[in-house]
Amino acid sequence: MLKGLGGLLHRFRWSVLALTIVITVLAAYYGIGVFDTLKGASINDPGSEAIQAGKLIGSKLSSSSTDVVVLLSSPTLQASDDAFKQAVDDLQQKLQARSEVDSVTSYYTDKSAGMLSRDQHEILMLVNLSSDGAGKMGNYKNIAPLFTSPTLTVNTGGTIVSDIQFNDQTGADLQYAELVTLPIIALLLFLIFGGVIAALLPLIIGIFAIIGSFAILRLLSNFMEISSFAVDVVAFMGLGLAIDYSLFIVTRFREELLLNENDVRIALHLTLASAGRTVLFSGLTVGTSLICLLIFPEVLLRSIGLAAISSALVAMLASLLVLPALLAIFGLRINALSLNKVLRRRPKSVVQDHGAWYTLAKFVMRFSIPVTLVIVAFVLFLGTPFLHATFSSPDERSLPEGRSARVVQEHLKKNFVGQGVAEMDIAITTSGDVLSADNLALLQTYVARLQATPHVTSVLSLTSVDPRLTLKDYQQLYAHPESSPELAKVAKQLANGNVTEVIVTTDAVGHSDQAHALVGTIRDVAVPSGITRLIGGTNAVEADLFKNIEATIPWALSVMAIAILILLFLLTGSIIMPIKAIILNTLSLSATFGVLVWGFQDGNLQKLLHFQSIGSLDSTQTILIFALAFGLSMDYEVFLLSRIREQFDLTHSNREAVALGLQRTGGLITSAAILLAVVIGAFATSKIIFIQEIGVGVALAVLMDATLIRSLLVPAMMSLLGSANWWAPRPLRALWSVIGLRESEQSTLEQRPVPSELFLQDSEEKQIQTL
Repeated sequence: MLKGLGGLLHRFRWSVLALTIVITVLAAYYGIGVFDTLKGASINDPGSEAIQAGKLIGSKLSSSSTDVVVLLSSPTLQASDDAFKQAVDDLQQKLQARSEVDSVTSYYTDKSAGMLSRDQHEILMLVNLSSDGAGKMGNYKNIAPLFTSPTLTVNTGGTIVSDIQFNDQTGADLQYAELVTLPIIALLLFLIFGGVIAALLPLIIGIFAIIGSFAILRLLSNFMEISSFAVDVVAFMGLGLAIDYSLFIVTRFREELLLNENDVRIALHLTLASAGRTVLFSGLTVGTSLICLLIFPEVLLRSIGLAAISSALVAMLASLLVLPALLAIFGLRINALSLNKVLRRRPKSVVQDHGAWYTLAKFVMRFSIPVTLVIVAFVLFLGTPFLHATFSSPDERSLPEGRSARVVQEHLKKNFVGQGVAEMDIAITTSGDVLSADNLALLQTYVARLQATPHVTSVLSLTSVDPRLTLKDYQQLYAHPESSPELAKVAKQLANGNVTEVIVTTDAVGHSDQAHALVGTIRDVAVPSGITRLIGGTNAVEADLFKNIEATIPWALSVMAIAILILLFLLTGSIIMPIKAIILNTLSLSATFGVLVWGFQDGNLQKLLHFQSIGSLDSTQTILIFALAFGLSMDYEVFLLSRIREQFDLTHSNREAVALGLQRTGGLITSAAILLAVVIGAFATSKIIFIQEIGVGVALAVLMDATLIRSLLVPAMMSLLGSANWWAPRPLRALWSVIGLRESEQSTLEQRPVPSELFLQDSEEKQIQTL
């Protein structure tokens, strides 16, 4: 497939290098601005009922969600003390004087019992920001230094504050992870390659992949919301895959140099015709696996899916275009500054056909049944904790302890009446003015039905503000607002034209399964003819999210499976091999998720990773981990199967092909898995829980796949299946003979313009005859 690319890159190597430097500088200049464009992308389906309810209420009513929630507290003063009140007044005046602020209310101005803590040592202040100028997020950053008091402890929370703190923490975690990872990766590469130059090249390609991916991310941010968490994904996907691919390319190039009497051009040509083809296929497989994330309507998953696909493709292209140009420039100097010279070792002439991996494969295939039973039982045992998995949507609890947004959220639930219980915001639309007598009558009928619903503790609406008033009283007072200023104020907050808000409070704990079930119960309440309703609120948003994910997962998995089946069929010519690969990957991932439940949901990794368990796994990150881990696992599947297919074409022996294929790739796959696990595992040091979940989950999946699955279970299963491994219906076999994407070792040998004596040391009789 890539026969001419090696020669082309060798001929224009300096031009390619110059162009690469220009692209890198431009990409770095443009991509560095990605951090200013990222947002806390929505984890929710923008078309769900709850989101539509929130949009309607936010656009029509003044009772829309608050931008900044300020928690003011003192361990000694109470809210009734003059010093406490004076400190609040001083802060409120400073904020009201700023153009970035639209409105400020506090316990003293609103007199709401829900804004005063149970012990009266804490109160709430609600701040709404202007959207003019730098936008609400920029306006908050401008006034953030004002949230201080010499008398009180001030903590700020709310959606905008949590988004900013998530972004800041993500950037800090990324810098720390890179600081820790790069030196370790450099050392491991040096030990693997045994030389400085060969070790530096994958690192250079990895850095180029990160820079290029950041530029693409910045470009995508012009057309859609991009989550701040996409930066982490881009970093470890770009660096990890670039190092993986470079490892295979550089290793094959060094082998070809030895086989072709140090002819750089021929070595590069043969490297891209073999290892290059595998890298191309692997990059397409990883990218195809991640397409399933684009099926989900949630902005978070779609943005991270695009980011991950972009980084995989950039890493692949850099390994196929930039790296070969560098190899052509360095040429024989690829082995410079080598450990072999220091230790006075002779370099290996060729890859051994009968080494440790070959012996392991033969042993596994000899005892294939007990090996299969033991490995499958062990993997299923690791996966058993997943049977009691629970899921939640990410919120301030995912931030590190001590962050103000998390502090505010925790104190609201713990110390304030009515906080922490499940509430639902219902957007009511009527025909004509909602304050008309007829519409008020319809609204009261609906409110009465809500009040009679089990587990509903209170309903706040236009017709239930004061239980002493009758429907006729409300109709008369709303018709003459001057007669009741208090009701007029309520009407201004809860109604606008033909839209009104009804707030339902229940006795269920927020974010619980009972709260999510109550959303369905409230939606089942009959609505009088003449009005329509949309059920919203945090718990409704979560319920819709889980329902949407549950409905979308089968489609996403189907797309992933079909894509993998097609690609691996084109690689192997078999339909059994792709099916087996999907089953084994799913089996491996079940163990990974079992460990995640044990470690994060059950809290057994709290002390080691310094986090506080919230008793559940993040629902969206679980999907992300599955997609990333599945794609990266298929990466190694391609490397192994491509070599097994090559050997099968030569030997026509299933057992020999498996043993030789594992011998040729076992060490490389293990090395690549260790490097990738180090890159990804560095994100376990993050201070954000769900990023830790990604780091641990994907790193564990990669290591488990490269050891238990690829080294043991795959050879055992292929031995059990025997010749059935390569089965395909006759029409598909005919199709594959025409379009099968392979580059067997036989055709590669035919291209080598070197004496046959070089192959006699390590070739079998069939290979000699073929040559």
